[in-house]
This record gives sequence, C-alpha cells and structure tokens, in this order.
Amino acid sequence: MTYRPKFHLTPPQGRLNDPNGLTLIGDELHVFYQHDPSFPRTPKRTGWGHAVTRLGDGRYFHLPDALYPDFPYDANGCYSGSSVVHEGRMRLFYTGNLKVDGERVTSQNIVDVEDVQGPLGGVYRRRENNPVIEGFPEGFTADFRDPHVTQAPDGSWRMVIGARRENNTGAVVVYTSQDLDTWELAGPIEFIGLDYNTASAYMWECPNLMRMEDQTTGEVLDVLVFCPQFLDSDECGYVVGRLDGLRFEVITGFTPLDYGHQFYAPQLIPYRSGALMLGWMGLPARDDTPTIQAEGWVHQLTLPRELKLIDATLHTSLCLPKAQDEMVVWRCELGSDPLEVELVDVEDNVGATLAWTPQEGTGRGTLSLTVDGLVRWAECGPGELVCTADGAAVELTAGGGEVAFSSAVFAPNGSEWALFRSV
Repeated sequence: MTYRPKFHLTPPQGRLNDPNGLTLIGDELHVFYQHDPSFPRTPKRTGWGHAVTRLGDGRYFHLPDALYPDFPYDANGCYSGSSVVHEGRMRLFYTGNLKVDGERVTSQNIVDVEDVQGPLGGVYRRRENNPVIEGFPEGFTADFRDPHVTQAPDGSWRMVIGARRENNTGAVVVYTSQDLDTWELAGPIEFIGLDYNTASAYMWECPNLMRMEDQTTGEVLDVLVFCPQFLDSDECGYVVGRLDGLRFEVITGFTPLDYGHQFYAPQLIPYRSGALMLGWMGLPARDDTPTIQAEGWVHQLTLPRELKLIDATLHTSLCLPKAQDEMVVWRCELGSDPLEVELVDVEDNVGATLAWTPQEGTGRGTLSLTVDGLVRWAECGPGELVCTADGAAVELTAGGGEVAFSSAVFAPNGSEWALFRSV
C-alpha cells in the first residue's frame, strides 16, 4: 500500500511545489519543479527537480535535479520560472533568492540548456552575466518573482513577473526583449475592468500570459493566469481580455482555474490552439500530510491538462494515461437528475463525496466535492463528468470541462482506491 500515485508527478523524496519550465519536444514532456530534497530535516533551500513523461503514457522518469541554489545570487533558493526553446536553443528563466542580514535580494536569471533529451537530462550552465534583471522597479518590493516568457504577436518576447507593490497590492510587471538575452522594463500591466477584490490582494504570484484562439468566435484573446495572495487565503484563477501595450481590457473577470481543495501555481505552455498546463496540488505553507512521515515526500502535480478558450472562458480536459485500468476513472452525464457519488477504497472507507444538484429552470447546477468535512463547490452546465483517483490525487472535470477540481485525498494507511459508487 502507498499514497504515491502512478501518473501524478511526486518527488523521489522531500518537498515538491510549483511546476517550472514545462518543455514539450514532440510528445516528450519535460517537467521541472520546485524541489527541496532534504525537507523537512534542514532549512528550506529549494532548487529545480526534473522528470520526463510522454503525453498519453503518463509515467514519469526522474532525472537528476537541474538547478541547485549554489551561486551567490541564488544561495537561498532557485525559485520558479519558465523555459523557452527557440531556434534550437533552450533557455531556463528563474528567480534567484538571496537573504542578506534577513532581507531578501531578488534577481532574474538565465540558464542555457544542452542535451535535455540525453540520458542525464541535460547540461545546465548559468549565464556569466547573471543576474540579467537585478532587484525590482521603483514602487515595488523584493517579492518580485516567477518569470514566465512567451512570444508577442510582433515576434518580440515578453516576460511577466509576479510582484508586490510598496502599498501591499499585487501586480504583474512586464519586461521585453528582442533576443531573449537582454531585457528592458516595460512596466506593470494596467487593468481596465478588474474587480476590486482581486486588485486588493497583497501579492500576485506565478503569472502566465498566453494568447489563445476562442473556439467559438475565432478571435485571438489574451489570457492571464495568476495567483492572488490574501492574508487568509491563496487563490488561483485567470482573466481574459485584450492586451494593448500595457493596457489589459478585461472581458472575462477573475475566474477560478480549479475549484478543488489543493490547486496553485500552475504553468502553461502553448499547445495546439490553446495551452497545456500542470498545476501544483498543494498550497503555500500547508505541508502537514501523512505522506511525509510514512514515505518521506510531500505534494504532487496534477495530470497534464489541455486548456481551450470557449466563449472567453477556459475549459479543461484531463490528459489521461493509456493504462487507465491502473487508476480509478469514472464517467457519467450530468443532467436534470441529482447525483451523489462516493470514492471508496478496497476496505470500503469513504475518501470523498461528490454531489450534483440541478437548478430548476436554468439548465445548470451546482457540483460539490467534500473531503474531510471541507466542501468545495462550483456552478456549471450539464455534460460529461470525469472523475479520477490515483494514489493521493483526485481530479475531476464537469460540464464538458467548464469546471475542474483537484484535491489531495489520503486513504487510511495508503489503501488502494476501489471505485466511485452512487449513493
């Protein structure tokens, strides 16, 4: 018996958090991730782990860690970032974290990668001129991290960085480049039509800026995924709109990307007409799970997910492995009849309860997921419900992908899940 899933990435040992540097080469998906291999025995000192899988297969092969916090500008952590493969060259972008007399010193850095498909998972050389971005702009604080790099419509490059202003509000700051090597400050994105609650978060982490074609209208829109942090919660969602320079006109207001108990810090890369995404099935500073004592590891990533933009909202499809008989997968159609389903293990212990409550006269309904007495819910339309359980990872999509849920669910003593059953 084990809590460890078969098709969700977990660290060999220690602590995993944000997915980083997603790189798709053919059907080979390289996943880097925040990794603290000595957690919880020594003080936090995070680097980048590395594993590889093939889309459709789903099993991960672990490779040596790619980055260790051992340079003067990242001695206290190689924090989150992204990857770009352009003209045959692969680069990683990440935030260096350094503590000097108790104060954070932040920087953005570049790593050149060779032979990432080789048997050792690549050779990683930090730039001699690192940091390529030192510190932070006027009016911001040292909470300035998580560079995500994508190509702009004019062929130039955009780097978005999550930030905290001196007045304790969150922001996304943009840098631009013509060659991926030299970066110039453009400034913070100005939002037109963003709700007050999201704007008032004290920090915005892990931004992802994508351009996606709306499958309904054919219009190419800008999608910004980010994680607003509040004093009592850490959230993750997206806005959709039109970005002109630094002016973002919001069409679809801030919407959760996942409604489950554990989902944060996703990373997106272009894929087909939309995006490929992995998320962290955890939350900041919430590491007390039975896996750390029983098996020496904590946290997991979601399955890869394909995101499509439909009517200016993101829809999610789980990229399920071919060997679906090695995990629990259950499907049904949500409609006008209520539904209640339990996830049970082989000893008949209930790990989670799912309920569908149709709303009379609207054609929609409310879907809820209950784990350990905590309820998460979302409104969605009818359509296919897909439920999966794989070790400690439970994921589902509903309403044809209109909503998704990710939750860590621990069967007693790592017992194997048996099935989803109607109540």
